[in-house]
Amino acid sequence: MRTLKMRIWIATFSIAALFAPALAHTCAAQAAPRMPGELAWTIGYDPKTFDPAKVDDQESELVRYLTAGVLLRFDRFTQKIEPQLAESWNLSPDGKTLTFKLYSGLQFSDGSSLTSKDVAWSIRRVLLPATGAPVAEEFLSPSGVTIDTPDLRTVIVHLPQRVIGIGKIFDEIAIEPASRPSEGRVTSGPFIVAEYRRSQYVRLRPNPHYAKHDASGHPLPYAAGVRLDILENHEQEIRLFEHGEYDLIDSLPPDYFELLKKKTPSSVRDLGPSLNTEQMWFNQAPQAPLPAWEKAWFQSRSFRVAVSQAIHRADLARIAYLGHATPAYSFVSPANAAWYDSKIVAPRADVAAAKAGLANAGFRFHDGVLQDSAGHPVRFSILTNAGNDARLKMATLIQQDLAALGIQVTVVPLDFPALIERLMHTQDYEACLLGLENVDPDPNAMMNIWLSNSPNHQWDPSEKTPATSWEAEIDRAMNRQASSSNDAERKQAVDRVQQIVADEQPFIYLVYPNVLVAFSPQLKGIQPAVLEPELVWNAESLRLEGTR
Repeated sequence: MRTLKMRIWIATFSIAALFAPALAHTCAAQAAPRMPGELAWTIGYDPKTFDPAKVDDQESELVRYLTAGVLLRFDRFTQKIEPQLAESWNLSPDGKTLTFKLYSGLQFSDGSSLTSKDVAWSIRRVLLPATGAPVAEEFLSPSGVTIDTPDLRTVIVHLPQRVIGIGKIFDEIAIEPASRPSEGRVTSGPFIVAEYRRSQYVRLRPNPHYAKHDASGHPLPYAAGVRLDILENHEQEIRLFEHGEYDLIDSLPPDYFELLKKKTPSSVRDLGPSLNTEQMWFNQAPQAPLPAWEKAWFQSRSFRVAVSQAIHRADLARIAYLGHATPAYSFVSPANAAWYDSKIVAPRADVAAAKAGLANAGFRFHDGVLQDSAGHPVRFSILTNAGNDARLKMATLIQQDLAALGIQVTVVPLDFPALIERLMHTQDYEACLLGLENVDPDPNAMMNIWLSNSPNHQWDPSEKTPATSWEAEIDRAMNRQASSSNDAERKQAVDRVQQIVADEQPFIYLVYPNVLVAFSPQLKGIQPAVLEPELVWNAESLRLEGTR
């Protein structure tokens, strides 16, 4: 099962330095000259591996994406599964048998034939414990998977149990020549690994035997190659992009986006909300070292809803993200076409309603200060990670919004190890503001957040039994979507979870940061998508103007 990761975006850029006098067009990361027709952009670090079965980092994942031939591809633009090396595929009604029919005449990049034997070997290798492939765990019981190859074009995969989203799993399994893994140097994808210089670059060359052609029959890929410069310095990356040394930047902070927009407006694009969320929550854990009256506040639905109603999310997006974020009311983003519930009813900014709700719950206002029924003034701190400008700005804006309810808020930035210690170990905190990066559009990947017995059930981790009736209902709905073979039934269950979360506000969702990218007007064939890799998901169709 894919997981959600806490996301830390710590800006270390110097805006003044960004528009300093132009840098020379060569640098340590560009030790090789750019070839005619070659695409170029950067990755932040050296790939940890070129073995496609062992990928567990973003840089290695990109190399695998550009080089691997796969049976099925999860189309980042349409968000649907599309056959690739498989001409067709079928999943049995019980979800336990997949049958793939390969295209005829498939070849690897070295000209050798690609058959069902290679496919079976590649899948078995991924499933072997000795390989250590992260994707293996997504089969739930990898040791029980068996594979038949009744002929050279047919592959039958038998699963011991049904796996939700099984099609997307095959997007992560590179088909390699049987018994001769090559770390990307012999592939069935659009490119092959041609050269790697540590801390400098990775160079890819076109696969001369790639199976795909464009609509007019022209062989793909168009580009003469890809150069991935290993460059951690974002200021340098942006300057070199401005000078035409790089063709694209796939992730821009809002302030840099705005500066590039002023200089080259045609090169930047705000793609709208990402799948990622920024949210705050209160510590509801019974064992937390907090006064009983504070626990009572945080466990009160009325209190959480009132706080949510007091927050002006449009201001968070406008000020903290310079307008490049979208107000959030659910854990599913509007960018997630298959799963977002547009009919969700959630608290909106309404200070009067917030005050009324608090009064009905027994809170009272005294000399401008909110007090509970026992006279305790309502005050708490919000933790967030130090160095993240947007989160600190949001926390400060929330501090101001809650002051309108008579609530005193203290913003406490902590370095990330100290923050995690408080959240995951001592549970010594009142409220927290962080973000989650959703690496899979399928909500099944969020089971570790929503199930009440999960350690990542952040507001009250590892409950032995659901603490509330609504948490028990979330458990039932999430388990229902995880066990159903009916897409409509799964959607209904996830919609119900979205509404429960909107009603109860265990997470108070704030914004979806927008996807901000830049690409050269000379780059043709580009179709930006909100899912990674946003700009190069169709890399085989990209080319520089004047080349083909």
